[in-house]
This record gives sequence, structure tokens and C-alpha cells, in this order.
Amino acid sequence: MSKTFKKMAVTAALTLAAAGAQAAAVGTYGVNGVTGLNALGNTVVSLSSLNAASLSTVDVLLLGRGAPVNAAIANFVANGGKLITEWSSAQYGMSLLGGVARDNFGTYRTGDSITMTAAGIALGLTTYSDGGSTEFFQDFLNLGSGTVYGTRGSNGATALVGGSYGKGTVWVAGYDWGDQAAAPTLRFLDSVIDAQIPEPTSLALAAIALMGLGFSTRRKSR
Repeated sequence: MSKTFKKMAVTAALTLAAAGAQAAAVGTYGVNGVTGLNALGNTVVSLSSLNAASLSTVDVLLLGRGAPVNAAIANFVANGGKLITEWSSAQYGMSLLGGVARDNFGTYRTGDSITMTAAGIALGLTTYSDGGSTEFFQDFLNLGSGTVYGTRGSNGATALVGGSYGKGTVWVAGYDWGDQAAAPTLRFLDSVIDAQIPEPTSLALAAIALMGLGFSTRRKSR
């Protein structure tokens, strides 16, 4: 491996590893009880409309149940925004990823825990439980281009899917985090706001860098 390429790979790996919490302007529509995100370094703004003008003022959109969907939201994400869904808006989030979600209110109305997959853990997401703030699960019938980052603790059903859409990202939480999210849910949302789905090239460079560092360490220990 050339010194230049190795340096690039190490830089990519360190960049991914060093990505920490960042303040974000978080717009909410149809979502209640998440103002506690302000205490975690974010600025929460309740949006009265979902148009290009209002969406241009935020970095993240928390889209709640019953919220109208339109081309402005898709453009917001495509141009680099982050969309996080709640309950029935999961169906719109999955449509952007080319997948399908369906409401299963009657069967899945229960509090439960969310268990992160290896992919979720790699992005800094942590397993959590918040009682009634994990209700009204969606059935994920088709993941499209999405990746499963979290599952339902009781039965392993898909609970959190993430993927890229244009320059932005879509995070589909297939449940309702409640009208007054408690601390575990707020920390979870904050970690999703911070999480960056890495591009395949960055992942490859990071893997090569870690391999190179491991090889270098073994040589020095001999």
C-alpha cells in the first residue's frame, strides 16, 4: 500500500471515528414532546407548514403521524436534509427508500424495547427502552434501499431503517415515540440526528485503514 493511499485511508477512518455530537436545527411537524432535544444541544422549531421556505430553516425534519407529505419534503432530503419519521409517516419515509411499510396498530400497540443491530451500533446508536414511547409499530414489507439499524426487542421485528436519498438521509422509525418522549427516547433521537450513514467508499477506506494499522502494530510487536 502506498504511503499516500494509506494516509488517505487513515484520515477517512479517523474522520468517521471522530464524528461527535453536533448541534442541529430540528423542525417538527405533527410531533409532540421532543423539546427536550434542546437540552442536548439542538434547536427545536415547530413548523406550521411544510414548504421549501420553512424547510430551508432546518437541518432535520421530525415528521409525525398524520402529517401531509409533498414534493418539498423530498426535495429537502434530496438536497442534504435528514428526515426522521414517527408512526404512520414511516410509510412515506419508506416510499423515499423504495420500500413499503404498513400500519399494524391493532397487533403492535404495546411498549417495547429497541435493540440496535451491528450496523446501528457501528453508527453510535444504543439499545434502549422507554415504555409507552415505543408503540404502534409498522410492518416493514420491503426495505428497498434501506438498512435495518434497530429491531423490536420482544420479537426481532424491524423497528428502525435508514438509507440515503439524494444527498440526504431518511430514518424510518416504525413506531410512535409518544406525546411526551422521556429521556431514553430523547437520547435515541439525538443519536439518530448525529448519526451519519457512511458512503460505501468511506467504509472501504476505513476498513483498509484499520487493516493497515493492525498490520503495522503486529510488525512493531515482533
